[in-house]
Amino acid sequence: MSSPTLPNVQHYEPAPPTKANLDYVDLVVIDFSKVATEEGRAELADKVKEGLHNHGFLYIVNHGYTQEETTRMFDIGDVPSSCVPDNEKPKYAAKMFEAGSEEGYKLRKYWVRDGVPDQFEQYCLNRHVNKLEHPEALRPLLPEIDKFCRFNHFHVLNNILRLIARSLELPEDTLVDKHNWDTPSETAVRFLKYFPSTEEGATDHLIQGHTDFGTVTVLWSQPVAGLQIQTREGEWHWIRHIDNALVINVGDGIEFLTGGYYKATIHRVVQPVEDQRQYTRLGVIYFGRADDDVKLMPMVESPVLQREGIERRWDDDQAPTMEKWGKERAYVYGKQGVNEVNINGVSVGYHD
Repeated sequence: MSSPTLPNVQHYEPAPPTKANLDYVDLVVIDFSKVATEEGRAELADKVKEGLHNHGFLYIVNHGYTQEETTRMFDIGDVPSSCVPDNEKPKYAAKMFEAGSEEGYKLRKYWVRDGVPDQFEQYCLNRHVNKLEHPEALRPLLPEIDKFCRFNHFHVLNNILRLIARSLELPEDTLVDKHNWDTPSETAVRFLKYFPSTEEGATDHLIQGHTDFGTVTVLWSQPVAGLQIQTREGEWHWIRHIDNALVINVGDGIEFLTGGYYKATIHRVVQPVEDQRQYTRLGVIYFGRADDDVKLMPMVESPVLQREGIERRWDDDQAPTMEKWGKERAYVYGKQGVNEVNINGVSVGYHD
């Protein structure tokens, strides 16, 4: 039986790996081939605990997507940038500053820092890919994007959430039950394309140091060096590219739900190193967020948190929902002159 013919998509040719000798951070590697068994999950939960305590970032390998499938998704990820006419894109622009919504385009030069506009473009689709209308060039590809979202959600995100819950001695589905596929949330896939900067006075930091708004971020590794994390000691180190690996990090949502036991790590995107600076950098990322109505307060039923202590950022009755936290951060992120936002008494800043 022949496989169905997929829509034709132009190939995105990634940059060759850098030859620069960079100061890479040593991240824990999670072998996802073990996640299907009880014994495997017990082993991986310990590694997740180690990795999140050390750096808040992990690698996943052997996740089940082939290199060919991953290459196809990067080709699709380039379509919103390269195959949609510039005069069509504003029709699908996200209403970030107006409504705190990230769905649609974040066009180039929308964010301004120190008077210099940014040089990257983003297209964000809710995991329910038909929630909004999309550019014509993307419409034939929606079934594949839907399949990709489901893989990220049910296989990657949910299993990481199970491992985190297990590491807290909670029932495995404790966090999964806060990330329902059919319940409203801003869990989404984003395609980001960074362009070589031509602006006079352009900063070395393409995206300021920040923590992610949501719970778990799934970044599909790509070869252009640019992502850096800030270690617990306050030093910046590079994330190494691994072919067909996933880079996982936890965001504000997990920090609040675990009472500070797992902390969101500050990270940024900087200008590529010299031998990659002439290339574009394409990102394919699945941003997990809890259901809109989940209140971001500690899971006090965790025996681990009871033993280790709970850091409360607010009283439970003052805790924002996941929806409120995400929207309030999106309202101001990237606005000229805004360096922090205060949400229900908790300030979140941006870091160089």
